[in-house]
Amino acid sequence: MLDESQLNVYVLDTSLSPRQRERLQAQVQTALRSLPRWVFSLLSQRIESLDVRNLPLIVEARSPDDPSGQIISFGEIEGRPAARLMPRLLDDGIEWEQDARLLVAKAAGFMARPPKDDGFWRDWTDAIATDQLREVDAVKKGGWSDATDLDLFLEMFAAYVTKTDHERWTAFAATRAFFDAWRDRA
Repeated sequence: MLDESQLNVYVLDTSLSPRQRERLQAQVQTALRSLPRWVFSLLSQRIESLDVRNLPLIVEARSPDDPSGQIISFGEIEGRPAARLMPRLLDDGIEWEQDARLLVAKAAGFMARPPKDDGFWRDWTDAIATDQLREVDAVKKGGWSDATDLDLFLEMFAAYVTKTDHERWTAFAATRAFFDAWRDRA
């Protein structure tokens, strides 16, 4: 099981007031606590496979007038997968622009995912094709018809983590079976 020192949450922004920093940290911690325990087991396995001590989750607030609209980004820091959450900081609170639980789940999925050459990705590609994820109307309306396999993986992983028992999963049997199998390996 992942312990707190293995997932380092960094709040970057020296202009934040102590109250704003505290609110950001509390909201991220609440979102992390909402994740099922098996997600942390997957993160622990990834940490072990990379032979690193931790994975970074960075929170960097945007100004209210930031036009970028970017709320999450992914990359690597010192060879470790990393995610950056970028909520907008408003005068009266914090605007995540999506449910913070979904954003944290996407970050966890990105950091826990196996390397590209793993058979995992072949199985994921098969699940996409079987469930015709790129052809689903809801996906098309959401702008995902041209999404990469990784984009679809992160979106579907976040949906699976936060709504595992939703009735909509019956339409995505291969995708659900894929995530069930990954969860069971945790």
